[in-house]
Amino acid sequence: MTELLLVRHGLPLAGVFDPELSPEGTAQAERLAAWLGHEDLDALYVSPFRRARETVAPLERLTGMTATVLDDLREWDTDVSQPYTPPEQIGTGDPRAVALAEGRFEDFVPDLDREAFRGRAVRAMDTILDAHPGQRVAAVCHGGITNTYLATVLGLPTMFWFHPGYTSVCRVRRMPGGRVVLHSVNETAHMIAERAADPVA
Repeated sequence: MTELLLVRHGLPLAGVFDPELSPEGTAQAERLAAWLGHEDLDALYVSPFRRARETVAPLERLTGMTATVLDDLREWDTDVSQPYTPPEQIGTGDPRAVALAEGRFEDFVPDLDREAFRGRAVRAMDTILDAHPGQRVAAVCHGGITNTYLATVLGLPTMFWFHPGYTSVCRVRRMPGGRVVLHSVNETAHMIAERAADPVA
């Protein structure tokens, strides 16, 4: 069995190009690293976007591993020349904010080439799973691509069906026969809890 952990990046700054993490996002990334440091990870992958690379950095330091940058893990907002605003911080009068508040996640990105995005999401995860049979791997990426991939695994007609928390973890497992199954969605325990110390032998 191969396990893939899909991690959303931490909270980024708003209104800047290819944003770095906010102070809150940096704290989220540190808590994530402390939590996942107990997972016996075999490899790390990351989106090329700065908010994802800064999220994986504490985990790289803790594990001594270097994350592989995988371009297919990038979010739909491929034009990083435009200022980025976290979805939760979009003005209440913006139709995208209304769509988000009402759970109409598909309407948040109405101009997206959905099939191309879905194809890229599947290709990204297959690339990782194929490279690490029988291992546990974490990929720090984005909410949209995680949504889309999990929707594909579940066979859902919609691509965007839940709102992942910052640094939340979703897990899929590829079984020995090749089938990929969903194991968990939107884990955020690391934001409020600490791992118990390993028992002394």
